[in-house]
Amino acid sequence: MARLKTGWSDTNKVRSLEDVGGAISFDIWQISGQGLLELENEGFQTDTGSQRLDVITEYAAYLIQLVDRFLFDSFELEHRKSLITATGLHLAGIMQDNRQDTDGAGDYTASFLETLNNRIGEYSNCLVDKKEGPSFVFLRLLGDHITAQMGAKDAKWITTYVIDIAGEKLFRDLYRVLPGLLNPAQREIPEFDRLRGKNFDR
Repeated sequence: MARLKTGWSDTNKVRSLEDVGGAISFDIWQISGQGLLELENEGFQTDTGSQRLDVITEYAAYLIQLVDRFLFDSFELEHRKSLITATGLHLAGIMQDNRQDTDGAGDYTASFLETLNNRIGEYSNCLVDKKEGPSFVFLRLLGDHITAQMGAKDAKWITTYVIDIAGEKLFRDLYRVLPGLLNPAQREIPEFDRLRGKNFDR
């Protein structure tokens, strides 16, 4: 099981949106990596490190949408955008480092952020219940994207696996840790209104 950050050692300290975004991005990366491992443990085949990062990208894009839905009722729109932007940019940095290790030197940030932005539109009309989880349509979209990154060998089974098992588990793992990470930022959030942008801008 991936080790996740569930809160802060100093619970009285106010954290900036960038701090919180960094913590959330760490957990999203860990949860996504665990999701990939479980996919492989189920017998679904990945062949290269690059392909594994493609799967992690799709899981991360899904999870960041779930973060946005979690924030909807408790954060003002501009602060929600700022926190999602911070999370996305931190994730892009993690992906950049990992892509360089697997694919060699290059700028991989732009393509990762492009995927995140594309998924914003695709997932925008999909429903999420904080208790019940993502809708079937949401999970089906995720399953189709994961299937597209995998080989043809198991393609007809992957979407079903994501709908029935993986998508909800990712949701549960993320929503378990979010409250403890968000609380310090919620207390004095106006002090940390520094990031802007509807999408993930470099």
